[in-house]
Amino acid sequence: MQNYSPYYLLLFVCMGLMFLNALKKDKQLVHYLFVIFCGSLCMVAAQKLSAQSIGAYQYLIGLFTCATCNVSWLIARTLFREHSPISRRHVAFAATIAGLIMFNQTWHYLVSLDPQPLPTSDIMWRLKQGVNEVTILLSSSILALSFWEAFRGYSKKTQSQKMQSVIFGSAWVLAVFNASIFPKFIFSAAEIELYNPIIITSSALLIVFAMQGVMLLQAITTNKQKLHHNSKSKTAFDTDDVKECCDSVHHQEQVPPELIGGIAELMNEQQLFLQTSLKISDFAQALKVPEYKISRAIRYHYKVANFNLFINQYRVNYAKTLLASEQAKEWSILSIALESGFSSLATFNRVFKDIVGGIPNEYRKRKRKRKGNYNENIRAC
Repeated sequence: MQNYSPYYLLLFVCMGLMFLNALKKDKQLVHYLFVIFCGSLCMVAAQKLSAQSIGAYQYLIGLFTCATCNVSWLIARTLFREHSPISRRHVAFAATIAGLIMFNQTWHYLVSLDPQPLPTSDIMWRLKQGVNEVTILLSSSILALSFWEAFRGYSKKTQSQKMQSVIFGSAWVLAVFNASIFPKFIFSAAEIELYNPIIITSSALLIVFAMQGVMLLQAITTNKQKLHHNSKSKTAFDTDDVKECCDSVHHQEQVPPELIGGIAELMNEQQLFLQTSLKISDFAQALKVPEYKISRAIRYHYKVANFNLFINQYRVNYAKTLLASEQAKEWSILSIALESGFSSLATFNRVFKDIVGGIPNEYRKRKRKRKGNYNENIRAC
């Protein structure tokens, strides 16, 4: 007889991590995806635990297990890609897999209610077998893509990023090996069925803990960079900025024209501001100059107080273009925020309001109203 207690462990761990990330104040895209992923694993555990007691209705719970491997791939892209990690085609691909899983669960539900709920033609059964094969193929492919995302561009990563890739990739390899290969070597078919709850739970938790671990490491790295940047900014202010504030014209003359041209190229042509985690060190590395020279150029040539405000002004202007664009009129505010280089909707709303004076949704409505009035005036003429 199977021991179902591992499923309780999976349920409670995933539920705890789901609420932990859902209640986080400054949530980013990866936190929303991780909440969905954990919620789907909770449904996997709930379906397994309730199968004997509720019978066919377990497949209704199974409808909500459609966000596992597909959403884990989206999480992998978000964790290891800085610029535009998710587009509409990625969401469409993940949604296709979700739809196939929901089709399978619906089929099992109908068959469980009535031995012949559907036409007896072999066409329907062949369709079911075809959908099963396609689902397995796409799920296997997306697992490979998740592993590839972690190690893409490995040689160019920092030591911290390499460690994150190793943690994530190793967890995936161990989970797949533990779920599909290892049991066949040491267990018989009957024993595999007996130990299936332990196999499924241990494999799922390997991936869950790896994702949460990488998210924590990235948060720690981001906080360290902020503290380092603030410390350097404070030191620079204590030693140089008082003098510079008193003689800004002199410093403006010291900003090399080629540096201004380099910054303009990075912002206007390469649109570097669309990168979510852009730092002043990225500019310094691209232009091969010290960071303080970038900071000085921004203050005295562009007349902007600091690097973050400089980048956010470009992002907000880009977002304003999207909000007023016909091509993006069906896009959500979150999609526009991510496309404009912001890491979360909360940050986008706050920065947009500080710079423009209102929230993005109000700006979009105002632009549409003005455009509608303009079109009416044209028709009247």
